[in-house]
Amino acid sequence: MKLASRVFLAVVLVSSLTACSSFRFPGVYKVGIQQGHIITQEMVEQLKLGMSKRQVRFVLGNTLLPDTFNDDRWDYPYSVRRGSQGEITQYLYTVYFENDKLVKTEGDYLPGKAPLTGEKSEKYLDDMNRDVPVPTEDSTPPEVPDPEELE
Repeated sequence: MKLASRVFLAVVLVSSLTACSSFRFPGVYKVGIQQGHIITQEMVEQLKLGMSKRQVRFVLGNTLLPDTFNDDRWDYPYSVRRGSQGEITQYLYTVYFENDKLVKTEGDYLPGKAPLTGEKSEKYLDDMNRDVPVPTEDSTPPEVPDPEELE
């Protein structure tokens, strides 16, 4: 009985150590956490003063933080944390409107193209379509049995 209680105590002690933030298992991969909109230089270059809100929404996407009191300012936050304990890097891009027309932009954006553009996106799409059968004009859908026949 003493041996069983010691084994139980050892198991409880080891499991409680895994909950401590200072204890880390070696070789465990920590995923970078991204939140928000990625605004790239390519997107910013497409913006022109005088664009309508609809055109800006098409280029940048919907804002995640709509301001209910001021619809003439749209904020696009983006943050990245490297691993679970890493430093947080934050970006904020803001666009301003007057009379539903773009008048000013400011803030941080990532240089270059979006992460999945060019060759990377083409390779991704090729990989996605590799195992998916493409329907043709002469292909007919499978016949669905009548529910009465199944009884």
